[in-house]
Amino acid sequence: MEQPKALAMIICDEIIEDKHTHKKSLIGIFNQIVTGRFPAVHPKMHIFFSLTNGHGKYKAVLQHTSLSELSILKEIQGEMHFPDPNSNLEYSFELLNVSFPHEGRYSFQLLLEGHPVVERVFEVLKSSK
Repeated sequence: MEQPKALAMIICDEIIEDKHTHKKSLIGIFNQIVTGRFPAVHPKMHIFFSLTNGHGKYKAVLQHTSLSELSILKEIQGEMHFPDPNSNLEYSFELLNVSFPHEGRYSFQLLLEGHPVVERVFEVLKSSK
């Protein structure tokens, strides 16, 4: 069986879904965080995925990793269900109080049944002010 394929993975502040059309608006898309001190805590973020080519149910794990230390800081587990392989599944994780212990590169990676599907790398920088 083929692995699901990622169409998109986006980090943003908020996701708003229209209750009539179910269309999603991604608000405050970002690729880096700038902070005044470390350790830093980002109060709220969303990780949005669009996936296709899935067959049935999958155990999903979102890993938050420090790339400079090669350490997993947090794992969030869930389940994704594809009604059929031609469907596009839109899914998001809401993360609260995300910790960044130091300046550097971090990633979020989605694994389905233990296999990596998509990864988003971003930077956390110290403000010069």
